Order: sequence, then structure tokens, then C-alpha cells
Amino acid sequence: MVARDVVQDVIQGVPHGLFLMTAAHDDARSGILTTRVQVCSATPFLAVVSIPRGTSIEPLIRDSRSFGLCRIDQHDRLMMRRFDPTPRRGDDPFVAIPTSTAVTGAPIVHRSLFYMDCELVGHIAPEADCRLYLGQVRATSMLENEPEILPVHEIEIAAGDELDLISRA
Repeated sequence: MVARDVVQDVIQGVPHGLFLMTAAHDDARSGILTTRVQVCSATPFLAVVSIPRGTSIEPLIRDSRSFGLCRIDQHDRLMMRRFDPTPRRGDDPFVAIPTSTAVTGAPIVHRSLFYMDCELVGHIAPEADCRLYLGQVRATSMLENEPEILPVHEIEIAAGDELDLISRA
């Protein structure tokens, strides 16, 4: 049996960053902080995200069939106050935070370092304390200095699964 502190040390050794997973459906929006994000394919561009079970964002992801991933600075106190603890169902934590949408309608926070706008292609509910969401990245961009207009690099899937980037501002 491996000691819990050894497992924790190994987990901390895996490269990761702080992400805000976002979703919206109808008039409801929510988000959750996570460090469990991994790019799992380049062609097609796929990302997988792990979040705790039973959060307020899960019905929004299910109903909208999409989510956003915004890489945020781990020292961003505003984002930490708004999303830690996880917002309750019905709360809109994005009030007074500049956001836009790219392709899927998921909120993209302008103060993020980069984002991935994802169409949900599947989810896994293992016998664990989390759910895994698999998304095909439909748009992405690096962000600098909280832009007023969100730069969108839309990803279109061509006949041979070749990735083409289309830029629009």
C-alpha cells in the first residue's frame, strides 16, 4: 500500500495550472476552478477536465453540450473570491467581470491567460469523487491585458481531420 503523502507528492509533480471551467445555458452561467485539465489529442484537438461530482455547473454542461476552459493566474484574488468556494446554483459569479463568448456560448473570461472553447463529446463518471468531461476544442486564443474584444481562433475540422485555424476578432 502506497502512503497518501507519497501519492500527494506524485500528483503535485504532474505539470498543471489553474483553470476556470465555465458553462452557460439559457440565462444561467456558472464556473468552477480546477487544476485537472489535460490536452489528450491534437487531431482532433481534445481536452479532458476533471471536476468534483454534484457541482452547479454540471447541469449547464449537460444541457448546453459545451464548456469553456480559461487558464487563470493562481494569484488572481478576484477569481479566487468569485469561484472558491464553488458558486451555488442560481448565482451568477460573472457579474461585473468582462466576459464574451467564442463559438459554443460558454463564458470566456477576458482576464484569463488563454482559453479553449469546447464542444462536449463525452463524459465519464468513474467510481470516484469526480466526473471527467471530454471536449473538442472549437476555438482558442492567447489573451493579453484583458482585451476589450475577445480574439477568436476558430478551429474547423476539415474532411481529413486536418486542423485549420480561422481568426476573427
